[in-house]
Amino acid sequence: MTRLLRRTASAVSTCACIAAAIVQAEAKAPGAEIGVSRELVEQKLSLLKRVLSDSPAAKRIEASQNAAARGYLSDAHENYRKALLSIKSDDLAAADRQLNNATSLMGKARQLVPDPAAHDTERRAQYARMLDSVESLRSSYHGHLPRARSQPGGAEDPLLAKVARLVDSARAFAQAGQIEQANKLLAEAERTLMTGLGQMLGSTSVEYAQHFETAAEEYAYELERNRSYAELIPIAMDAFKPSAEAVREARRFVDGDRGLREQAQRHAAAKDYRAALTALRGGTSQLQSALASVGLRVPQHPKAR
Repeated sequence: MTRLLRRTASAVSTCACIAAAIVQAEAKAPGAEIGVSRELVEQKLSLLKRVLSDSPAAKRIEASQNAAARGYLSDAHENYRKALLSIKSDDLAAADRQLNNATSLMGKARQLVPDPAAHDTERRAQYARMLDSVESLRSSYHGHLPRARSQPGGAEDPLLAKVARLVDSARAFAQAGQIEQANKLLAEAERTLMTGLGQMLGSTSVEYAQHFETAAEEYAYELERNRSYAELIPIAMDAFKPSAEAVREARRFVDGDRGLREQAQRHAAAKDYRAALTALRGGTSQLQSALASVGLRVPQHPKAR
């Protein structure tokens, strides 16, 4: 039940994840300049003054041996001084640009000289997120194994064996305090499972005729398959860091799947499983296209025989 709830929540939140990714991606691109108020400029000025003069980050950068970071900090101070002059000249637009430049430069400097404690906390949080992701994907992959024609009964799946070794090594590194190395291994396990699960879900080796006794059973399998694809999308987006345009395209495909899945559920409620399967497989194709747009290409869905 816990796994089902987690996976359902993941599928439901896919659009929210995509929307957030769009905001992040578009924030990287310069936008058109808009009017600014004196109040806003003065608020930025006050905040930046504190950051540049008396923040732990500024002190850490000044004390560091990183020449590039100290250069960024110096340029940030210079932009701050220019902003003061622009405000005195009543050129608020110029002051706003200079303050934004100073903030950006300070951000670059902080990236070069991160807070060790905060950095370690972030890496450990990443480790926990990735481990949960790997375990969820591993469970999903294992759940679909019984319908893979090429899987001999009782034989160990090579992909799962590889993932198990990666996870065991990652746990060992984490226990030894080597979180960065642990995260690299988990990232490899995550990508391995994403690719393997995508190939399994889209494989034409699924034996429909031998395994489905009723149309209702086939529909239930296709619905689970659709949910598995939906679960892959936010994970793939986090792993592949797609562009804003790719994210927008993925959102269109996800919206298309939602409409077709709802249509399939209406047909299923009316016991019209043939129509339900047609609509549901169409939705799953939309999710496959969404995955392809963010960087994870999978085989096209199998056809019932």
